[in-house]
Amino acid sequence: MFARTICIITLLSAAVSPVAAQAAPDRAAPHVRSAAPSGGAAVEKGKPKRRGGKVRQAWPANPRAPRPRNRLARWLARQVGPARSAPSPAADARGKLLVRSFDIPESDPAFGRLVGRSYTYDNALATFAFISVGARGEAEQLLDQLKALQRTDGSLEYAFNADTGVSVSQFRAGAMAWVGYAAVAYREAYGNSRYDNMLAGIVRYLLALRGSDGLVRGGPDVTWVSTQHNLLVAGMLRDLAADLGSKGTLATGLKYADINDAANSIGNAILANLIVQEGPLAYFRQGVGDPVLPADVQALGALYLNARGDGRAKQVAEYLRQRFYVAPRAGSAATLGGYLPFIGAGAPDVIWSEGTIEAATAFHRVGVDSGVADDAVARLVATIGGRTVGPVGADRDVVDPVWGEFHTWPTSAAGSWLLIRAANARLLFGH
Repeated sequence: MFARTICIITLLSAAVSPVAAQAAPDRAAPHVRSAAPSGGAAVEKGKPKRRGGKVRQAWPANPRAPRPRNRLARWLARQVGPARSAPSPAADARGKLLVRSFDIPESDPAFGRLVGRSYTYDNALATFAFISVGARGEAEQLLDQLKALQRTDGSLEYAFNADTGVSVSQFRAGAMAWVGYAAVAYREAYGNSRYDNMLAGIVRYLLALRGSDGLVRGGPDVTWVSTQHNLLVAGMLRDLAADLGSKGTLATGLKYADINDAANSIGNAILANLIVQEGPLAYFRQGVGDPVLPADVQALGALYLNARGDGRAKQVAEYLRQRFYVAPRAGSAATLGGYLPFIGAGAPDVIWSEGTIEAATAFHRVGVDSGVADDAVARLVATIGGRTVGPVGADRDVVDPVWGEFHTWPTSAAGSWLLIRAANARLLFGH
């Protein structure tokens, strides 16, 4: 999120209800609580080793490398790596070239606990953004770092600390699907198989999480099923199969037919279990047995349905357009309009930048009236302050024990979505 909305909540534990737990896509869902990356040795114990490998530095880590031409892309590139005010010199030495999810003022009480937070989702999204604007070096730097952090069983934690290199202990299917999708986008954009081994490990890991209903579970330690996770897995496999071609094979022997069949079976299970018809409109639930209605799931769901040629894409997009919109209003960040992160009883009254840009992206792709969404995006763009300040994450600060935190600091996700939306490169749900 941008200048800034932050949707952080403490990571799921046994005390969290099954329905609440199903929300946890990766951090992308604004109400998902996430625990701080914690203790190195304890977290690493019993897990497969990391793959390791060289990370080729891009600008600004390598000042001699070409810098992105786009101003916002340069701001996003400056978010990569340990913060200038890292906790200690020792922490700097262990830092990772990962994108810091939030650009938090040092005076903010949350600075100490969140300054180095780097969600895996945000790194994958930034990779999409860099590819979209032709910043190949920055995209490779992130993919190199994620590849080095990947474990030998294909897994990758859903959050890290860019200052210390420490990770959370949990693995989430949504975060891994985003990374896999970023590797597919790189493959498509550059015709290069550099990250195919990483991608193959992710695909195998995710497919092993499928249940009897054909859907992918949220992770190895949970039974809940997230709609967003499955939309991303199905879309990633669909685009990968299209890029491989009917005679293609991915890295370690994953054949086109296996990948394509998995994409279709997961997609069919999504449509059988997770979409709801409401008169002339339709919407996606947050997960199996989870009636919460998130904006980002509607946007991604509309994009996925459109890729399948399913006429309900417009019905879902219209549901998002009609039910989630808030007209421009004065807030602590600026006068902004846009889309709520959720609708329903008790949902927070906050305009969420990330979801607003996702909505505009979906409306354009699907062919739904995007006038007010485009105006909302333009207002977000106006909150960017030169080379040093990214787009705001929300129009106001909200801290809610159920739905999460939203703040008006700049966020990397908002900047990434703006770059993706402007480029219109169709790297996500493109086939």
